[in-house]
Parts: sequence; structure tokens; C-alpha cells
Amino acid sequence: MLCYDEDVVVLPRKYILPIKPAEYLKQGPMHCGAYSVKGILSAFGLDTRRRPKEYHPTWVGKVTGLSIGKNYWANILRSHGIQAERKTAAHLPDAEKLYLLKALLAGGNPVMVRIGNGYFLGRWYNPLFGWMVAHWMTLWGYDDDKEIFYVYDSAFSRRYWNASLPVGNTTRTYAEILRDWRFGWWQCWYWYMGRGSHVYVGVRGSE
Repeated sequence: MLCYDEDVVVLPRKYILPIKPAEYLKQGPMHCGAYSVKGILSAFGLDTRRRPKEYHPTWVGKVTGLSIGKNYWANILRSHGIQAERKTAAHLPDAEKLYLLKALLAGGNPVMVRIGNGYFLGRWYNPLFGWMVAHWMTLWGYDDDKEIFYVYDSAFSRRYWNASLPVGNTTRTYAEILRDWRFGWWQCWYWYMGRGSHVYVGVRGSE
């Protein structure tokens, strides 16, 4: 819940979304964006596809997992009844980047973020992978005391999922999110997704 002190929005120190994905699914080597979309839609009771890859609007996407265009996933969410907009937080200092993510969550909605995924087998971090591998995942809450976000990461190995979490299948520290969220312009083979770092899709519930 958001509180207001004159013109300043005061965020709660901890916030867990009251909604969550109907289930956490483990992806293969592709379709991370589709898994994130299915998780968001299922949380709002709008999931109409049996398999995540069926949310791609073309056979090319269904087969390859390619998401061509800056607004690809935002458009798919909108076409299924969710208000969604793709934006970037690259212009903000780190403290404001974290504040932005927490404010979006405290508004009662998940956030879809595009990162560089450096986690090998879901546990060990390799910075080279973080520079090479583009990935989508979703945030579902945060805790300032622990400095963590609650995350649904469909690429994360099932053996390391944390079933005790109130939402999501794992967590990321604030520092890890800032590190991984820098994904962007150097990955030239992903320019078809929209060049830029600190990309996110904010949602505001059903239309």
C-alpha cells in the first residue's frame, strides 16, 4: 500500500503482491518472455493458453522464441486484457531505479524485467553469461530489511526453487538486480528486441 507525505510517495519497507502466478513453470532454452507473460496473465485470471509459447502471435515466435520489436511483450499482454507499457530506467541513478521497481510493485502489480542472465544451472554466476544471455523474468514483491526482490525466474533450476517464499520461486538482492538489469546495447544480436538497458514492462491490471 502506498502512503503520501505531501508530494512524496512513501513506500512500505516490505510489500508482497496479493496475487501470484497460478503455477511456476520451468522453461527450456527459449521462451522466457512467454513464461513471464503466462505467469502475469494467470495471476490476473486471464491465462488462456496451455503452453507459454502459444502466446507468440506468429509461428516464428512459437518455434524460435524470438520476440521481434521493442513492444513485443507489452503488445501481447495488452491483447489479452492487461494494461502494459515497455519502458527503460537507464536514465535514473541506481537508488531511483530500485525505487521505481518497488513503487510499481507497491502499486499492486508485477513487473517484467529484461536482464542479462549470468546464472549457470540456476545457481553459479558467470559474468560472461551475464554479458551474453538476454532473459526476461518477473518481480512480485520486495523486502527492504533483507534487500531482496521476490522473483519468478522460469530459467532457474527446479532443484534450487525456494518453496518457503510467499511468492515467486527465488529471490535476487537489490545489488544483483542492478547488476543484471544493465543488459543492453553491447548485445548487438539482440537489437531486434529494442536496443537499450534497464528495460521493463510495467503492468496495471486488467483493462
